[in-house]
Amino acid sequence: MMANGPVKSKGVRELSRNPYLSDDNVATLKPSVFAYMDILGYSEMVKRSAATGDSQNMLRKVHSALSQGRGILEDAAIKDDLPKFVEKDTYALKAFTDNVVLGWPIRSDAESEFGQAFSKLAYFQLQMALNGFFVRGAISVGDVYIDDIAVFGGALIEAYEGEGSLARDPRIVLTSSAIGPVKTHLTYYREPEFAPQTRELLCDADGQWFLNYLEETLIAEYEIGPDYDSIFSHKTMVENRLAEYSSSPSIFAKYAWVAGYHNSFCDLHSQYFEQKHKIDLQLFRAVPKLITEHWAR
Repeated sequence: MMANGPVKSKGVRELSRNPYLSDDNVATLKPSVFAYMDILGYSEMVKRSAATGDSQNMLRKVHSALSQGRGILEDAAIKDDLPKFVEKDTYALKAFTDNVVLGWPIRSDAESEFGQAFSKLAYFQLQMALNGFFVRGAISVGDVYIDDIAVFGGALIEAYEGEGSLARDPRIVLTSSAIGPVKTHLTYYREPEFAPQTRELLCDADGQWFLNYLEETLIAEYEIGPDYDSIFSHKTMVENRLAEYSSSPSIFAKYAWVAGYHNSFCDLHSQYFEQKHKIDLQLFRAVPKLITEHWAR
């Protein structure tokens, strides 16, 4: 965990790097950009693997994916260099199995903190998806405190409730407290359509703003082009989940959402992506059939 308390070495007290702890080790609520996430269908995966005798294999997959994801969120290589330049980390993280929370204390107008959050969370979400684990969550703004012992504050409650009632599908949504500041940040640009936020976020059919994690496949768009390998891997993983949960309507619908998002992303960047990069509509489109047609299968 990155949020460690003060320790002593050779009689010298080292200050905690946790930005939510003051120098005198006092837990302090701070206005923050806050994210709450979990893995879609985690309990169902555990139950199914136990029922099929595949628990050990599933454990290895989950542990490997979460270890990789933890490395992405912690930025260990970067953090090792931070003591040379700054006294505190810019964010704090707490993870427990399939639940992850992160907070970025706001120093000014929150645009920088949002930028860090969008980039880090999108990369985490993409890599988890490529490992077969789809993430759902919410981003809020408000007072919060994070360390190894506790997560506390209004931002936690809003994000937790947003994940449960607004996200619904494997997407990380912005709650109302987060959308307001982002709208303000868009006014900083003479032409808002060229602001970075317009590619980092999308507005869904139900009006929810959510993190456009597939944008990470275009991170080196102008230097080396799209990351086609990741697009194809994402396509295959979603198709596998659609097939796996074809007889579980509530879960199937969530992966059908991901399929729709995948295809919409390809359509948004049609200069790069062709039909071969997209998921076959027949795999997830909800088209009623005659009962005799279904029964005959």
